Amino acid sequence: MGLSDALAGKTIKCPACGDPIVVAAAGAPAAGKKPAAKQGGSPAVYVSKGKIVALVSIAVVFILGIMFYRGPVRVWHQWEDVGPKAESDVSDVLTFGLQAYLSEQGLYNPASPHSGPAVDHVSFFRPTLVMSMPEKVAFFGKSNQGDFKGYYHPGSGEIEADVAYGGLSFAGMVDLAKSVGKFHMTGRMANGVPQAEVNGTPIKIIWPEKNKDE
Repeated sequence: MGLSDALAGKTIKCPACGDPIVVAAAGAPAAGKKPAAKQGGSPAVYVSKGKIVALVSIAVVFILGIMFYRGPVRVWHQWEDVGPKAESDVSDVLTFGLQAYLSEQGLYNPASPHSGPAVDHVSFFRPTLVMSMPEKVAFFGKSNQGDFKGYYHPGSGEIEADVAYGGLSFAGMVDLAKSVGKFHMTGRMANGVPQAEVNGTPIKIIWPEKNKDE
């Protein structure tokens, strides 16, 4: 133990100026200075910004992948099952609607040997990038009388369409004569039989009365 240890904490006179001073203990920090922080302890975990962005991106892609599979992919497969029946129903109902409406207007004789009004082809705007099957799916197409367009309701099988008539098309591609009119119809297949209404009024195919002499 040195002289400073014996005088630690005591007040003495400065040999040079005679002012009182307090003797500090050996190893004590100088006045006005804080002791240095202790080293050691558990190091802090550091994750770079790049890794955080990469992890978030992976999580987002994973979530979007699940949503895409449970949404658009599922709906796509559902339409694979519904589509063929929808196309057949629309073709049959619109063909019936054309024949019934035109026979009621005196523009078509179902007893005629010539081919009657009929749908040539139907095309659907297939549901894409949707999370569930839409309430209605748009379609368009052509009959041998002209163009048509409308909606098919997958849930109920109901059909609504604006149908042109009075024209003449070849193979559903080439218009040989323009349509002269259009009507709005609704319809459906009921127990395998087409039904239709025009502006809410049921329609049916009108057969000509047979001659009594026949």
